[in-house]
Order: sequence, then structure tokens, then C-alpha cells
Amino acid sequence: MRIISLLALAIFFSTLPSSCIPEQPAETQENIGQEPGNDGNESEENTKPQEQSMTIHITVGGKTFKADIEDTETGRAFISRLPITLDMSDLNGNEKYCYGVSLPKADKYYDSIAAGDLMLYSGNCIVLFYAPAGGYSYTRIGRLGSTDGLKAALGTGSVKVSFAPAPDGQ
Repeated sequence: MRIISLLALAIFFSTLPSSCIPEQPAETQENIGQEPGNDGNESEENTKPQEQSMTIHITVGGKTFKADIEDTETGRAFISRLPITLDMSDLNGNEKYCYGVSLPKADKYYDSIAAGDLMLYSGNCIVLFYAPAGGYSYTRIGRLGSTDGLKAALGTGSVKVSFAPAPDGQ
């Protein structure tokens, strides 16, 4: 009886959505406690707010995709977390997802979602679609400029996906 109970619990927990812990670069002693861009030498020039690029690179399986991020509270919050690498799981044969990244949400119901859409589900789940979907509420984070090779790069099962700011001018 005890074995059956343990087996039932194992099956129950294995069906729950996987959680991922975002991997971020370790802080160096030099930048601990400093705001980004603050090197301790403040002048009038570097105290002005800097415009944030709304283009990022998404790298998976050795292939890099350019994505345009929405200029919204959610998009800006996402960019502020970069660079970040997520261990994303597959769902429904059309998306990769990862729980554990909390961002401001402004959910909207989508009848249709296209391959290349980068969305936030439930305020704490990053979803990258590689095939069409629809019928759920999401907050749009951004969209890939091209999805050529996306499905093949993502493959099946779990995959590590890296999100990083695009180098200037790219």
C-alpha cells in the first residue's frame, strides 16, 4: 500500500509544470550594489537616462534570432533582467515555456498567436511560440523578426534558451 501511495505521489508531481531557475551571470566584486552603467564616476553626461535598445538576441542550439521587444512596462522589465538563460520545456508541440520569471502583466486574450511570439503567461512564465496557437490570455513581450530555423533549433523536449541585449546597431 505504501509503495502505491509513493508511486501516486511521484506521478502527481511529475505532471506539474516544470519550474526553471533563470541562469544569470555572476556579479563581480566590482559591480555588486552598483546600478547598471554606474562606474562610480558620475558626470553630467552619464547621469542622463540612457535610451534602452528594444532589440534582443535569442540564442538556442547555436542559432541566434533577433527579436523586437514591446516598449511596454513588461518589455522594459524583461530587458532589465537580461542576459538570462532559461531551461525551457515543450508544451503542445508549439511552444517552449519556463516558469520562474516574474514580470508586470497586462493580459489580453489572443484568438491567434503566431510562431515567433514571445509572451508572458500568468505573470511568471516566459513562453516562446514556434508554431501557431491561440485561445489563451497572455501579455506580449515581443516578437522574433524571422522564425526561419526556429522549430529545428528548439527541437523536442527541454532546451536552454539564452536571451541577451543585441549589440549596438544589430
